[in-house]
Amino acid sequence: AIISSAALLNGAKIADKELDKMRVVVNGAGAAAIACARLFVELGIRRENMVLCDSHGAVTVYREDINPMKREFATTRRITTLAEALHDADVFLGVSKADTLTPEMLRTMSGNPIVMALANPDPEIAYDTAMLSRPDIIFATGRSDYPNQVNNVLCFPGLFKGALSVRARDINDKMKLAAAYAIADLITDDDRSEENIIPGAFDPRVAEAVANAVAKAARESGVARL
Repeated sequence: AIISSAALLNGAKIADKELDKMRVVVNGAGAAAIACARLFVELGIRRENMVLCDSHGAVTVYREDINPMKREFATTRRITTLAEALHDADVFLGVSKADTLTPEMLRTMSGNPIVMALANPDPEIAYDTAMLSRPDIIFATGRSDYPNQVNNVLCFPGLFKGALSVRARDINDKMKLAAAYAIADLITDDDRSEENIIPGAFDPRVAEAVANAVAKAARESGVARL
């Protein structure tokens, strides 16, 4: 959730879109998807502008087969499929399985779409296919052999170092957001591009930047004991 939020921050800047106006589709509705969706809301994405999809299609209030976690993000839109959800969407976040996003779906998204296809080892849409389908795409995967790797390694050990350094009683949303912004801010205005929205996994600045931001947020939010 922290890493995808960092990528979303820089992706939105490149796409020249405001977070509170962006329409987001999350394909996957498990623990990772719910965590991402919740942090996106904290980031500024409006809950009513977000659609989750599971293996049965769009998660809506009209379905009776969804658990309380999914119901938290159930949309009131009269849609049933991922394809319908993606019409005019600004963001696709995939935490599901390979080959669930088709070129046809991708072409129905809004201009400069942000697509984070994070299924591993094979993303929801192949890199080459995505780039050919939408020349204006801002594309990220969880893989190290393509640009914009969204991977948990960027968060650790900085998150834990920051929390432990102040003996934090909790890792709260303010700390998570601080980590996301710290990661995103390492990409400067001069360096930011469609293929550079997030630092590399071996960037030596990341751990310290995250640790400092997390420790500061822990103190400011009252969970630090040092």
